[in-house]
Amino acid sequence: MAKKKTKGAAPDRPAVIGVIDTMFARYDMGAAARAELADCPGYGARFVVRTQTVPGFKDLAVAAKRMIEREGADVVVALGMPGSAPIDKQCAHEASLGIMWAQLLTSTPILEVFVHEDEADDPVVLASVFENRSRSHARNAYWMLFEPEQLSRRAGHGVRQGFADAGPLDYSAHLDEPEPELESEPEPPASDEATGPTGPGHAEGPEGDTGSEPVGTGPEVG
Repeated sequence: MAKKKTKGAAPDRPAVIGVIDTMFARYDMGAAARAELADCPGYGARFVVRTQTVPGFKDLAVAAKRMIEREGADVVVALGMPGSAPIDKQCAHEASLGIMWAQLLTSTPILEVFVHEDEADDPVVLASVFENRSRSHARNAYWMLFEPEQLSRRAGHGVRQGFADAGPLDYSAHLDEPEPELESEPEPPASDEATGPTGPGHAEGPEGDTGSEPVGTGPEVG
């Protein structure tokens, strides 16, 4: 396994950012990611970019793992496009599990950058999602290595890649409000002992006498 370079180590070599894309995608995601990295400070000196293209997104995990182990990649941007059919959704889930497993095996970040074909019906909008998401995650990879404070300052802000940011939620205005009182449950009604299993009209007399003459106890007929 190639020796990995950590931040703050001796500058014996530049850091390596891997970019792996696919033929299946309907947009050149790799070109967008590489263009964004080329605009980052230290490109070509502080860090270099290694690239590879694989057939489809299910091939990304092993390609990223090999790039980490054989080319010393410090972070990998894995770009792919799942199709819109149900089987594509299932395959995307399985590919995502493979990418997660490759991260655990190598202890190296692999940024999964998937753009689903049905995220937008308008091809212009879909192309903008491809471009923005690929560039944003390429920049994230750079920040993870060299400027992690950029990520920290955006924590909790609903930052998205591809579409507009969702924005943060604010609960501070409600912190001083009193807690709402919980409604008490109504008490169950008291049991009526006068209406037992015998029911009304069947109240027992003294010593269990029901008040009716028992059958067959009249005077004897001689």
